[in-house]
Amino acid sequence: MNNRLSRRDFIKFTAAGAGALALGAVSINKLLAEPDMKIYEETQVLLGTFVTIKAVDTDEKNACNLVRATFEEVNRLSAIFSRFDSRSELYSLNRNGHIDGASDDLISILKSSIQYSEVTGGLFDVTALPLLELNQESFNNNNSPPDVGTIAEVKSLVGYQAINIYGNDITLRKTGAHITLDSIAVGYIVDKAAALLGQGDVNNVLINGGGEIYPRGTKNDGKLWTIGIANPRDNSGYLSVIDSGDWAISTSGDYEAYFTDDYLYNFIIDPRTGISPTELASATVIAKNTIEADALSTACIIMGKNDALNLIESLPGTEVLLVDKNMSCYRSSGFPDEMP
Repeated sequence: MNNRLSRRDFIKFTAAGAGALALGAVSINKLLAEPDMKIYEETQVLLGTFVTIKAVDTDEKNACNLVRATFEEVNRLSAIFSRFDSRSELYSLNRNGHIDGASDDLISILKSSIQYSEVTGGLFDVTALPLLELNQESFNNNNSPPDVGTIAEVKSLVGYQAINIYGNDITLRKTGAHITLDSIAVGYIVDKAAALLGQGDVNNVLINGGGEIYPRGTKNDGKLWTIGIANPRDNSGYLSVIDSGDWAISTSGDYEAYFTDDYLYNFIIDPRTGISPTELASATVIAKNTIEADALSTACIIMGKNDALNLIESLPGTEVLLVDKNMSCYRSSGFPDEMP
């Protein structure tokens, strides 16, 4: 089964991601206008999405050097987590069903994945890759979702409980089980990038991983960064605009990578049904770090409105904005108010 994105899929993915880079800084021209503060900005395509780092400093050369050093680390991590690169640790794990002496980063992200699986009752599950691949194959070959019988067969391969970690050795206890880190890796990488920039004493930064956003510090005028939350059905504007805070933010949406132009079938797969969830179009989660926001935003779409709101209200330091297929919005009690 070919699990690479076709050129058509990649164009869909990146075009949607560009509209949903969804959560970015607004009014950056004000920052550029300040002569005493310099900004260095760089964008790369990693793990199927755009990663942009903006660093503000009085020394543009210093900011440039730090951003480039940070991207070296971003590329190192991407090479570990890619499920397409035959040289990556994740590819090796999926191919062989085990890996001995895995990197600390792969161990760490898999342990976090298991934690979020437990928090969400298994609805966030990185072992759902066989179901995603089944949907890709079915839509590529038949332009339709897979049949119920085939879904039932493939579902037997899915379940985060199959991930066994002992020290730095990993085993997938189900033959044919495969892992995708698409719904958590960018969040992990953004957090690592932010930590490196902070070590370099660049604390006024905005890191955008195509919807996973880490804003820190202020703009040159002393004001907070302004974050635009994408409209799931109109990438020319924002659904909401808020000031940044001491948190990270992530949006997951049916429009980011999809099989059908109505977004009904997309790359977010409910492990219970084997196909895409039908109630929500997007979920924007605020959390203490980007990896948590990334994982929970995907989980919330799968859970649906009521269960997602209940979960987020029970987790300290997390908030959510949900948008259903009819474009009705639902906010948790502490989600920031929209700017006037």
